[in-house]
Amino acid sequence: MLRRHFPLLALTLLSGCALNQSEQHQQTLQAISTMEMNVNSQLASMTDQIDQQNEHIANLEKELLSLAEEVNKVSVQTVSEPHEANNAPNAVVAPVANPEPNLKLAHGKAILGEEEWVWLDSVKSHFKARIDSGATTSSLNAVDLQIFERNGKEWVRFNLNHQVTDVTKEPEIIEAPILRWVKIRQSSSQEAVRRPVVEAWVKLGSLHEKAQFTLADRTQMTYPVLLGREFFKDIALVDVGKKYVQGKDEPEQLTIK
Repeated sequence: MLRRHFPLLALTLLSGCALNQSEQHQQTLQAISTMEMNVNSQLASMTDQIDQQNEHIANLEKELLSLAEEVNKVSVQTVSEPHEANNAPNAVVAPVANPEPNLKLAHGKAILGEEEWVWLDSVKSHFKARIDSGATTSSLNAVDLQIFERNGKEWVRFNLNHQVTDVTKEPEIIEAPILRWVKIRQSSSQEAVRRPVVEAWVKLGSLHEKAQFTLADRTQMTYPVLLGREFFKDIALVDVGKKYVQGKDEPEQLTIK
């Protein structure tokens, strides 16, 4: 009797196991499907957020561009209408004249050639000058030097004439206080020579500056005036390939500063 029912019992047990495995497989698939749906939902939400942020950034860029355009407009109005802040109706802005219209400039500095015409206020005359970037100090021709005292200070009187052989030419006498003495050692002599240093107003083109000069007999030299670096180091650039860049204009009126 037991043997007769044993195969049936075994078949029933095997069927129950197969049903349990099928149910578990279905549950696993459902869980995976649910997780996939959740992940897709989160990705969609993140995509929407990124799109919103990109749109917000684009709007900010438009606002910044608009503000930049407004700032440019205000800047242009401020430059072109400087008197508007004073509420002056129909105000006319006069053009600013160039204080040195004849001055040849480069990078904000005057251009000087190797040779230039200079005007000396002391004798009201033009002289040819050598522009020497290799010399530190400037030098002025001086003959017939006479040292004397005035108001307790040492002065010098000298003749600036470069062509001393021209007897028809009136002497160009200059008197000036001596600022100091310097010792100059010449290549032809081992002994140093004491020379006085004076100040003189010089006009070169539209430049009008006071310069210090060492007095020396330059009658054997080509130029009665030599301008060194101390004169032009902050106001001019030297182009040794050019000459008389600044011209020789007769000054109408010089104002001593």
